[in-house]
Amino acid sequence: MQVTLNKLSHRLSGTDFGKAVLWLMFSITVLVLALFFGLLAVTASPILIGMAAGLVVGVFLLMKPDLLIWLILVLGLVMGALVSMAGPQFSKITWAVSILGFVLLILSLFNFLLTGKSKGQPAFIWFGLAFLVLTIVATMAQWHSTGEVIAGIKRFFQAYGLMFAFATLALSSREMGRLQKLLLAIALLQLPFALYELFVLVPKRGGLALSSETTDVVAGTFGANLQGGSPNSVMVIYLLIVASFLVARWRSGSIRSGTFYLLVLPCLLPLGMGETKIAVVMLPLAGFVLIRKDLVRAPLRYLPALLAVVLLAMMLTYVYVTVIMHSTLDEVVQSTMRYNIGDQGYSQGQLLNRLTSITFWFQQQGSHDPVGFLVGNGLGSSYTSFGELGGHLGMKYQHYGINLTAASTMLWDTGVIGFALFTGMLASAWVAAGRLHHSVSDPAVKADTLAIQAAISLFFLSLVYSDSIVNLVPMEIIFAAVLGYLGYLLKTHGRAGMPALSSYRAHSHV
Repeated sequence: MQVTLNKLSHRLSGTDFGKAVLWLMFSITVLVLALFFGLLAVTASPILIGMAAGLVVGVFLLMKPDLLIWLILVLGLVMGALVSMAGPQFSKITWAVSILGFVLLILSLFNFLLTGKSKGQPAFIWFGLAFLVLTIVATMAQWHSTGEVIAGIKRFFQAYGLMFAFATLALSSREMGRLQKLLLAIALLQLPFALYELFVLVPKRGGLALSSETTDVVAGTFGANLQGGSPNSVMVIYLLIVASFLVARWRSGSIRSGTFYLLVLPCLLPLGMGETKIAVVMLPLAGFVLIRKDLVRAPLRYLPALLAVVLLAMMLTYVYVTVIMHSTLDEVVQSTMRYNIGDQGYSQGQLLNRLTSITFWFQQQGSHDPVGFLVGNGLGSSYTSFGELGGHLGMKYQHYGINLTAASTMLWDTGVIGFALFTGMLASAWVAAGRLHHSVSDPAVKADTLAIQAAISLFFLSLVYSDSIVNLVPMEIIFAAVLGYLGYLLKTHGRAGMPALSSYRAHSHV
């Protein structure tokens, strides 16, 4: 820590003011940590003490940010499997990952703001920083309770540091290549875990005879919950993103056909092992984004590729409807429409569904609460949980499901301005990837930009599908890693593909 502070102080051009600010922050941090560890010591809680140990380790890792990134990726994307095996009583151990994420966030922000790395950053990084600052300031100004504030900030920004770290820290191309291999290995790891969950855990929940409720447990390494509510959609999104990178690299000639099929098949097979109907939409969406430019340029030549993606989606539909759900396509479509955009609640005990969770927010707005409309009611305010204390609005509307989706959660917590900043971050990242695609000649980089746009399209869809992108560690890691990797590509391949905030506008070729 001392070495890191000295380096940061030296980079501040020798100004006494900068050094004074750093040492003041360091002194305050030491004082707060001393009180914090003292309180934890008397609790005798192994989970809380483990969280404190994670904080101490994280501070030492400030001098090794590359190792810190590795730990966050491995623990955040694999810890769910370990927790599911050890038992739900260890679920709070994920707080250790969150603490490491905040340590990386602090280090990245120091590097971003105090060492000149903010110059020339793409618009989506500034959108992300504005979202971070605005929502935390608004939350502090509307302070409701310590638990709500801490939990809310933790849920929203626990993996945010990855985005700033990839975009600002000096990561070599060799180190980035290792991280890419790590993420690919984690994707391949989903198949054996999904097979275990299908053949061991699904029978424990009653087998396929009980329809799709039992296959909910197939979630790979992201956490299989025998009680229900497993994040299987996060596994699907992760696998589709990795598959998008593989397809894009293969089409660019960066991966040989034999290697491609050997890698992509294990990524696609788990999609048919659990009932995640959104995959039927996500698969063709990602495929269309990947080949849309070729379709426009030579539609007849690339139409078979699009038809192959649609055929694969139809095969998934057949597996979900006939094999897993034991139903007919018409019945599944009607029931899906009812609890997504109809008048039926999404689940038992909830009054709202994915559409009405958003329209209900608009119905509650008015001149009586302009602050809530603009900047929200504070991070964590809409969180609803029957097993633990939720936010003050989550408790008020406990049986509504106001936080069913990320869109409704952000509208309640951060208002229209916060929601606009978050979606603006995604939109500007899409534009930046498109510009970079047209400005570079490296086929691998061009391929990666298309895959990044495919991932962003899935992120947009996930905003109205679930709240995982602002609530679950694995999904937030995936989101931050993709946008951070885009920042890394922009940094290492010049400013040609980088949209400046002052001249931000969409181009027809994007």
